Amino acid sequence: MPSCMINDREMHYLDQGEGFPLLLGHGFLWDCRVWDTQLRFLSEHFRCIVPDLWSHGRSQPINEGDLGIEQLAEDHHQLMQQLGIDRYSVLGMSTGGLWGAKLAMTYPQEVASLALIACYLGSETEESEVDYLELLNIVEQLDTLPTRVVDSIVEILFSPETQMANPALAETFRFDLMFLTPEQVNGIMALGKQVFRRRSMLDQVANIRCPTLIIAGEHDIPRPQQEIEEMHRQMPGSQLAVIKNAGHMVTLEQPDQVNPLLINFLAATDGVDLDVSQLDLI
Repeated sequence: MPSCMINDREMHYLDQGEGFPLLLGHGFLWDCRVWDTQLRFLSEHFRCIVPDLWSHGRSQPINEGDLGIEQLAEDHHQLMQQLGIDRYSVLGMSTGGLWGAKLAMTYPQEVASLALIACYLGSETEESEVDYLELLNIVEQLDTLPTRVVDSIVEILFSPETQMANPALAETFRFDLMFLTPEQVNGIMALGKQVFRRRSMLDQVANIRCPTLIIAGEHDIPRPQQEIEEMHRQMPGSQLAVIKNAGHMVTLEQPDQVNPLLINFLAATDGVDLDVSQLDLI
């Protein structure tokens, strides 16, 4: 897995496939593997750059400094600059969608299209922010994620259908959380505090000038459907798709629904030469 130095910190990323570049951003608490079921397909037609967020996966743990959405967007802009890529599409899941949207706002000449998956550009509700920060403080003091906390996270992120039909998926996630290093835990908690305290970007969505696809899970607890529909209404021209029987981890839970949406959306991006009628999308 290659890496590069961003602000004297080591960021690891996958670089797979050839063609029009895609930048894929994962969500809080996972890593680049959240895109596994998309990457196998997309890398046949695109060059896929898939970084691990700070303190996640193999990227360097960071527990201090500016880890806000604006800085995360700038960090990923620097990654693409180092790779010599000056035009690309962004697929952002959850936290990846937050910095992906800011990237599209700040560098409209670079971001050709944007997919926001299980992502809401508004701020957290006051109640949710208090709950999240209280949980982060507890975990930070323990330097680990207690079993009861891990179980709660799994219940929140995966739909009941997924937990019944694909228990191995939830168990893999549970296992990974249980074996995070103390340095990773502290870094993830520091990042989470800044992400969950973020200011709303809904008043800035007019600055997103590229085609935008919004994908929501039908049973997403952290990002309920009505919240996503509100964002969609504030983004004229955006497309909205609701994925059946999916929670927050929609890319892993229902790839057969997500992948055709993504490939059709990306194929319509200016500069992409891809005939989807020749593809087997199922």
